[in-house]
Amino acid sequence: MERLKGLTKVLLRAAVSLSILLWLFSRIDIGAVCAAFASIPFFYWFAAFFLYLSSQIISSIRWFIIARTLGFGGEFLTYLKFYFVGMYFNLFLPSVIGGDVLKAFFLSRGGNGKLRASYSILCDRLFGLWAMFIIGAAAVILSPHLLPGKWCHLLLILAVSMTGCAISVPFFKRLANVMSTRMRPGWCISGRFFPALEYMLVFWQRPASIFYALGLSLILQILCMTATYLLGHGLGIDLCYGFYLSVLPLIGVLTVLPISLSGLGIREGGFIFFFHMKAVPMEKALALSLCFFAVQAAAALIGGMGYMAGVHREVVEQR
Repeated sequence: MERLKGLTKVLLRAAVSLSILLWLFSRIDIGAVCAAFASIPFFYWFAAFFLYLSSQIISSIRWFIIARTLGFGGEFLTYLKFYFVGMYFNLFLPSVIGGDVLKAFFLSRGGNGKLRASYSILCDRLFGLWAMFIIGAAAVILSPHLLPGKWCHLLLILAVSMTGCAISVPFFKRLANVMSTRMRPGWCISGRFFPALEYMLVFWQRPASIFYALGLSLILQILCMTATYLLGHGLGIDLCYGFYLSVLPLIGVLTVLPISLSGLGIREGGFIFFFHMKAVPMEKALALSLCFFAVQAAAALIGGMGYMAGVHREVVEQR
């Protein structure tokens, strides 16, 4: 029954992705997309790939710091291997977080707690989103004309909300302590929610880990956005760097929504929607989305080769 439900979800997401892609391709000149794709000089491809690959290495460092803060042992090289294998499956499994599930599984082998391993992945994602929203909010504060007002406001709200939630973790922990003493045993706040808050509070007990993780997140997001900007420049899209900083966080949020197959269709639609607001032809916007996906796929194949070599079989011991 569970397998049937899982298969149904995959088929529904595939249907959403396919429907969006068919609708998009029915409204554009496919030949123009192919011509734009092929027009990018090799230098821009190489630079974008180098920047994106560097960002993923930095992201693996962030995960290593988060996991060590939560009490996991192991060498950085092991985390790097797990991370790239996860990249491969994130791209080619039916969900953009499919590889994250595998990373949590790899980390929890050897007797480590599954909840802590899962939280290390969740925290890794949240730091990435937090950094994206901070960058996007800073971009629209410095240049409010980059996007229409409602999108500027949304970026500001997201950045302030995530910052507020991060600052409020100790308060929620104290609130959970009070509530758990008044609730009967077995309630979720004392079973699942409360341990999660315990893990969150670890970072506030070691504030240096927050600054390291957030700082690395800002760097890697800037690298990814710069890679996209270079691809856009190679396509002849004449838009300022600040526009990419403001719009890519919004597209990123759309991509992680669990309604499509690995973000396919949603990502392309997001590029077309936002770039078309700046009079960029739909064909070039779609080509840019596909170009960045190609860069991601090329980097992810490194993880695929690592998986075939068996690098995921290593075990991380608990400290």
